[in-house]
Amino acid sequence: MVHRVLMTLIADYGFRFKRLLVGRSRARRTQLYCVGAAKSGTHSICSMFSRNVAAAHEPQTPQLIEMFFDWHDRRVSDEAMRGWIRTRDRELALEVDSSWFNVLILDFLAGEFPGARFVLTIRDCYSWLNSEFRRVLHRPSADLQRIKMRKFLYGREDAVYSPEEQVLKTTGFYTLDGYLSRWAAHNDKVLATIAKERLFIVRTDQIGRRAYEIAEFAGLPRHAVRLSRTHEYKNPVRREIIKEIGRDFLEEKVEQHCRPLMNRFFPEIKTLDDAKL
Repeated sequence: MVHRVLMTLIADYGFRFKRLLVGRSRARRTQLYCVGAAKSGTHSICSMFSRNVAAAHEPQTPQLIEMFFDWHDRRVSDEAMRGWIRTRDRELALEVDSSWFNVLILDFLAGEFPGARFVLTIRDCYSWLNSEFRRVLHRPSADLQRIKMRKFLYGREDAVYSPEEQVLKTTGFYTLDGYLSRWAAHNDKVLATIAKERLFIVRTDQIGRRAYEIAEFAGLPRHAVRLSRTHEYKNPVRREIIKEIGRDFLEEKVEQHCRPLMNRFFPEIKTLDDAKL
């Protein structure tokens, strides 16, 4: 036991010295991107690794949002976007980049870094929706970039609030169609873009028990995992807006947008009653 601890310390300090000697971008043991949706465990994936792992949660978000919209609106070419992503990678020199914003540039990440691996954290649509409501209630953003991004993700030009979801309108949220279609689109995008051998899929409620598997998949040592940090950023807001929406209407929208993925990854959750909010 003492010998194993000693060898671990030697390996860690040896790697730190190498990183100081040759630079962070040239001393990376892995290149792992967590690409789960917001409120699905991206913060936990970042925090679960020790300080000896170069990890960050939502790094350079303002620059990424600005660049994404420039590319999306055709003000920036694909080649310019690829160049920016390569430069960003050299500057950050991360081993673990955990951010839902990564899905916005997912095709570029997969193409520019063929050796990179990806983790999809996936949360059932009921608890995800409830957590998203709580997040906004707890910390409403005045950041114009993030407001623009939320409108891009959840807003729909033809959006009409049904009587059963008027609570969303009065509290400043988008429609159920907006949220649930985005939940499905985000996860479907990752599954369709990343090859199976490069992708590790983990349910949010299983991050802790599968933390060592994630580290092994990434190519990081088991001792780099801090199991006590696998459930970070617990939201203190307790209002359950999801329960204030018409129940039959909610279930209808889940069936419409989310049921294929729910059956695949959460077969035990058939209705809101089965979800752990």
